[in-house]
Amino acid sequence: MKKNLFKAYDIRSKRDNFDDETTSALCHAIAYYMIHDVKTYSIVVCRDTRVGTEAIMQKALEVFQASGMTVYVQLNAIGSCQFYYNCMQRSKSGGLMITASHNPGSYLGMKLVAPQVQSIARNCGPKGGLQTVQKYYDEELLCNTRLGGKIVPINTLDSFIDYSMRLAQVTTKSLKGLPVVCDFLHGSNGEAISRGLNQCGVDGTYLHLVPNGAFPCGDPNPGSEGSTSEVRQYLQEHPVDMCFVYDGDGDRMDLLYRGSQLSPCFVMGLVLDELTEMFHDYFEKPEEAFDPMFLFDIKASPALLLNQIHQGKKVSLVQNGHSYIKDTLLNNRDKHFLAAVEESAHYYLQFPLTVGDWMSPLFASENTLFFTLLVLKAYAKDPRRFDEAKILQDSTWRQREWSVMIKEEGKRTTLQKAVEDRILSMGAIKVTTNQLGEDLNATLLRYNLPKSYDKEATLRSPWFQVFQRVSQSEDALVRWEVVASDEKTGQQVLEQMAIAMRAIE
Repeated sequence: MKKNLFKAYDIRSKRDNFDDETTSALCHAIAYYMIHDVKTYSIVVCRDTRVGTEAIMQKALEVFQASGMTVYVQLNAIGSCQFYYNCMQRSKSGGLMITASHNPGSYLGMKLVAPQVQSIARNCGPKGGLQTVQKYYDEELLCNTRLGGKIVPINTLDSFIDYSMRLAQVTTKSLKGLPVVCDFLHGSNGEAISRGLNQCGVDGTYLHLVPNGAFPCGDPNPGSEGSTSEVRQYLQEHPVDMCFVYDGDGDRMDLLYRGSQLSPCFVMGLVLDELTEMFHDYFEKPEEAFDPMFLFDIKASPALLLNQIHQGKKVSLVQNGHSYIKDTLLNNRDKHFLAAVEESAHYYLQFPLTVGDWMSPLFASENTLFFTLLVLKAYAKDPRRFDEAKILQDSTWRQREWSVMIKEEGKRTTLQKAVEDRILSMGAIKVTTNQLGEDLNATLLRYNLPKSYDKEATLRSPWFQVFQRVSQSEDALVRWEVVASDEKTGQQVLEQMAIAMRAIE
């Protein structure tokens, strides 16, 4: 059987590694884990459009049914957000989504959730999470054959669209005539998004709408300049304010505002008032003041964070990682942790099972259709806020995240230390925890920035912030990002980082 399939948050590798023997062993390990550790005899199974998901789904159905499980299966390709919605509707079941997200078309993978849509990742989830699944895989455990297993086909597209519209409080034709461009990069959520937008009355243009698991326009990654070159060219020839780009399984939503990216953290900042207003009654003791906490990516611009704090919002940095963020929301619901955002274009929220019922259970999950509708609703209400956000974003300088692969762990550590020392010599301070005292699982090197973000804090130029960490989702990658008060300061930081890197080479 193949090795190196298990990553920090999912199971993922080149398609060639998912041969029949390996796929069967993975499905047995998942079934054994769900039955013996998660304690559930039911599971939701869905897949995206990439080549090879059909064979994995077929094997999963066979193994899970033979193990005595009830399998709720959506046979057609869908996006991960609809998968999470399916799991919400069957909250006592586990879940398997067959996808490799934004990775190239040559990849396959699996995402797992426990009941209540709880993430299963490395050291996250019941009984050790993904590490326990890997243990069963390595031991080649076979699940016992049991009677009572059955397959239940489902189709939730209509209810998913209806739920997302009602939650966003966007009604039929309420966005009539609004020009919107969407690029789906041939991924799996085009039907849900386009149908939802059409129902709201937008004047929609949908690029690369037809699902194609070979991804002929490039990696299904909205952060890839090569993959988004066609939509950027289209916007030059047909300019519109609002353009959304989604990844292969549709759980990433990038906004190109007037032809250039409005970073996800700035996008989230534009809808905090709407979220606060609509979610007041979903939390316990609705008669008390609702003062929600919003979690922002560790790489979020200090200018944005201070802007939100000065508007009276409660915000905190949070470490990267889908599973960690969802667990943080789940475990801090009583503290009114409401939503979170990552600069990778992932948006998280405490989604209610039943719209309008303040006693409804809440699930920390993702839904890009909901966030697309909410952003368009906010734009239709007050376009000037988007211009103000763009001006604030453009008032600072940013070198977007880049990475270097270094397979030798010792060399990776040495390089990180060299970069850190070089930046500290410029007068920066090192930050590894957020304002709540939680580990950020990364390093921020900050110069001339407030020690804590509060209503009294201000920005004094020049300032900069360097983000550095080892990737949790990709092997042997070190990641960096730089944001600064101006380009001159940012370039000086990059020069010092380059000196440190050349010295190690």
